[in-house]
Amino acid sequence: MLFDLRPKERRDELFDREEELESLHRLVGSEWVVILGRRMMGKTSLLKSFLHEVDGIYINLSGVRSVKGLVEELMKYARKLGIEVSVGPLTISWSRLAEDVFSKFDGKVIGFDEAQDLPVNYSLKLFKKVWDTYDIRIIFTGSMIGLITGLLEPTPRSPLYGRQPAKITLKPFTHGQSLEFLTKGFRECRLDAPLNELEEAIDLLGGYPGWLAYYGNMRCIRRLTHKEALEQVYQEGKQILLEELKKFLESRKTPEKYIKLLKLLPARWSELKNAMNINSKVLNDMIQNLEKAIIIEKKGDTYTIPDPIMRNLIFEL
Repeated sequence: MLFDLRPKERRDELFDREEELESLHRLVGSEWVVILGRRMMGKTSLLKSFLHEVDGIYINLSGVRSVKGLVEELMKYARKLGIEVSVGPLTISWSRLAEDVFSKFDGKVIGFDEAQDLPVNYSLKLFKKVWDTYDIRIIFTGSMIGLITGLLEPTPRSPLYGRQPAKITLKPFTHGQSLEFLTKGFRECRLDAPLNELEEAIDLLGGYPGWLAYYGNMRCIRRLTHKEALEQVYQEGKQILLEELKKFLESRKTPEKYIKLLKLLPARWSELKNAMNINSKVLNDMIQNLEKAIIIEKKGDTYTIPDPIMRNLIFEL
């Protein structure tokens, strides 16, 4: 069911992600792969559906910030399969223990969801050693910060320098795809929704599968009216994105300048330069950081906030 809020786990449950699935099948045999995309874009659904087809292993790393946390998640999965993992002496390093746990999954594809918070240097060394030692293929999902940046933009000192993973970036649905998604979803739950309501939902929520599915779920399962469903999704979406924005700003020296920049969008670089009154390098660094976090994007010569909920949230700050 398209409006089920749980991540999809099979190809026939996904909507219009055939090309991305085939890319995963083609790439994963010989390369590390990173699945990128904004919040509510369907990264987890794509990953789980692919892993189902290859009998792979799904590891949720949301909030995991240490090699110890990574090992604990791997050990949980191993024990579910009845695989015994010996912890060994108390002095053993977590990296050594991680290698031992990985050895139990030889021949498998492992998908690490939301991997961006892992410590960069230790994790890159560990994953490279695992890749070189065992027949294990690895897929990551996450935002373009932390470990994901270390994977895709390795420095000359990085163990991955010259060996960046392949990248699959999930894009929002087009207007036509969004309309087809909602129409099919409402047909599945046998509920008629006027075209003007679907158009309004797409205008407010954009082509984000997660937001559209949430709206459809509010209508079909909870039986809210069109206006009630839109308001529910919009308010909850704002809270989710506000927390993400706060997390992004916490690591910045001048968060107030980022807010000022975001409030100026859409705008060209020259317009931002004139309005911000900062030097070019600082402005370029700020723009690059926002692009990596997938908060803004460049269309032609104009920078924009593509997520309509985030866009409205910024102007309410």
